[in-house]
Amino acid sequence: MKIHAEPYRLELKRPFRLAIGSRTHTDVVYIHLSTNGYTAVGEASLPPYLGESVQSVLAFAKAIDPAKLNPDNLGESKRYLDAFKADNLAAKAGIEMALVSMAARMKSQSVGTFFGITDRPIETSYTIGISEKEEMREKLEEAKPFNTLKLKLGSADDLALLSSFRKMNDKSFSVDVNQGWESLAKALPTVRLLEEMNCLFIEQPFATDDLSSHAELRAATKIPVFADESIKRLAHLKARHQSFDGVVVKLMKSTGPTEAVEMLHEAKRLGLKTVIGCMAESSVSVAVARAIAPLADFADLDGPFLMKGEPFGRVRYHEGRIELVE
Repeated sequence: MKIHAEPYRLELKRPFRLAIGSRTHTDVVYIHLSTNGYTAVGEASLPPYLGESVQSVLAFAKAIDPAKLNPDNLGESKRYLDAFKADNLAAKAGIEMALVSMAARMKSQSVGTFFGITDRPIETSYTIGISEKEEMREKLEEAKPFNTLKLKLGSADDLALLSSFRKMNDKSFSVDVNQGWESLAKALPTVRLLEEMNCLFIEQPFATDDLSSHAELRAATKIPVFADESIKRLAHLKARHQSFDGVVVKLMKSTGPTEAVEMLHEAKRLGLKTVIGCMAESSVSVAVARAIAPLADFADLDGPFLMKGEPFGRVRYHEGRIELVE
């Protein structure tokens, strides 16, 4: 097995503002694997909160032993990557999705078929970052093909933002607070407005480790409360699920598609709703996420649509749906 890691910068169409900061681009590393005439590529996306960098991913890819990566034994390969070094979630995800893609190709299967997943049409939400009024109007115009929206909250202007949002459209929507609410007491006026607006769910309203506030919010509203940053991997899901109604599963958190599939099955067993989501990613990783999306209740896979361009073109968007490009 040979491995080659290549940095790339994804430029966003618009500056992307969240409760935890703003950015105009996201750095990724494409990880290419080749063996016995087969090649495959995976992606490590590096949003700031994961704590990884281009340098750390390149160092991880250089340090591992490619001979330990075997598409015929994904379980052993995954155990090797996990034991090699703690954290490095996105680096592991990029390598593992390349391995899974290669294993599926060696069986002349799609990634979905490889995991035993029956495909179906998948609609994705469209994400709207924290915006001023006129900027929101422009973003909603861009969002016309999408039937469901995800609105970023977590600023001091949440109530005004929601009021402007609803005056401009009546689409179904969820909100993602990105840990931006300080307390339940301060959040409740916004929550009550969200109830009136029939919000689908509230994603990660409080700090990652503030499980008690999430549990208190669950008791205070009928709107489902979903974990994102609070639940990265399968172990977190098992330990923390009692504080939430649902979980957002992402390849960059789960170290790749194998554990993401396990998390989606386990969440269902635990009675949680699920979202298959993405970071600011290109179609390399989003295509793999799309392949396992039929296991989830919701999809939030608009990453490539938010980019100025990306080099692979493995998904397309049509009337609110995300489709794989063969």
